[in-house]
Amino acid sequence: MARRIRNLLAGAAAACLATTVTGVLGAGTAQAAEVTYESQTLRYICTYPLIGNDILDVKFQFQAPESVPSGGTVQPHDIVATATVPASVVSLLYYVGGIDGVRGTADGGVTVTNGSPTDVDISDLRIDEQFVSDPDSDFTVIAHQDAGTVVPTITAGEPGTLGADMGSFFAATVDFHYMNTNPPSWQGPESFECDLDTSIPQDTSFTPDMTVTPPATLD
Repeated sequence: MARRIRNLLAGAAAACLATTVTGVLGAGTAQAAEVTYESQTLRYICTYPLIGNDILDVKFQFQAPESVPSGGTVQPHDIVATATVPASVVSLLYYVGGIDGVRGTADGGVTVTNGSPTDVDISDLRIDEQFVSDPDSDFTVIAHQDAGTVVPTITAGEPGTLGADMGSFFAATVDFHYMNTNPPSWQGPESFECDLDTSIPQDTSFTPDMTVTPPATLD
């Protein structure tokens, strides 16, 4: 009987300890709310097939927690780049080059302030097959994160804010769809490289900044 009582007391004590520790750790590791971080629409100069250099306007966004403790880690997700090919370029590619579609992958970089690594390389954003619907209008091309996209984990620095800026260069590996072949066909891959247009002032920062809180403690 005495042994049974001791076993019951030991089990109760262990359960109490486990409950207490779980409660403390759970409070210290509560997940912050997710928010959308966005860049302004940035202008790049890109190497188009057949016609050479011309402009491309791109807006970037991703999802991440609104805050992270100092020394904690965060991994951006749901990354989307929305590019707008101007109508003048669309018309040239369509009427002169016979190009009416695109697909492939894109790579880019982000510079981080108060976090590490400071240079974050994101690779293999997916560009699904997309076709021109009106050759006399702007053409929107979307690249998005999928299961094959490589996104590094970022470690937060000192309490304060963690900032991110879009890099001055990105590249894509793409196939172009040529409607003037018999039969129409995809051709590629081709390298499509873009540099930030430095002839105009541009703010490459993402907003808002992420809040870095003091490290979590077990009081």
